Amino acid sequence: MSNNKNSKDSKLHGISKYHELDLKTDASEQLNEVYSNWADSYDDDNDSKLKTVSQPNTVAMLMRHCSTKQPRIFDVGCGTGIVGQHLQANGFTNFDGTDPSLEMMEHARNRGYANLLKLIPGEPLPTADNTYDASLCVGVFTHGHLGPEGFLELIRVTKPNGLICFTVNEGVWDSEGFEAAIEQHSEADEWEVLEMTKQDYMVNEGVQAWYVAVRVLG
Repeated sequence: MSNNKNSKDSKLHGISKYHELDLKTDASEQLNEVYSNWADSYDDDNDSKLKTVSQPNTVAMLMRHCSTKQPRIFDVGCGTGIVGQHLQANGFTNFDGTDPSLEMMEHARNRGYANLLKLIPGEPLPTADNTYDASLCVGVFTHGHLGPEGFLELIRVTKPNGLICFTVNEGVWDSEGFEAAIEQHSEADEWEVLEMTKQDYMVNEGVQAWYVAVRVLG
């Protein structure tokens, strides 16, 4: 066993339950239980044990491409609201969040969200077409969560000329066909890719992700 202090020790944090999921089956109910039980310790695990950097990196990507001074933003899969915390710290004031876990969203209530909406897996996002200037989806396109079929809903709720910024865990990028799906939406003139880079995701796990920003075409 490695003595590297940064090597993964699943007994140290709530992600151990995630590693134990049977990802060959519909994991939605399992995920709901995991996140409900993980809610109180999630932020500490995210920051101190996993050293997840996807939230600030995605907000920085949004800022590189956002031309609207006060965009209305939808944080899809907001969890405990860490993305909202970074949005708020960078001067954004008009953003909503949605997540399947009510327990996780309880922790997001003091992080600047105007509205927090219950997300039901397998159903459309809980908002109307063309509602948001920007949609963010951080940490959702990963093992056992959501595949590239989720792009359609992000496009639906985002206004023409609006931004979508999302991450894709490197472990599912090829196996679940994310690159091909991104290209298909580009070829269909549904969006234009502005940025697509591979960067650190969970530093202490040695995991990277693809960071993608697209502009919706109307």
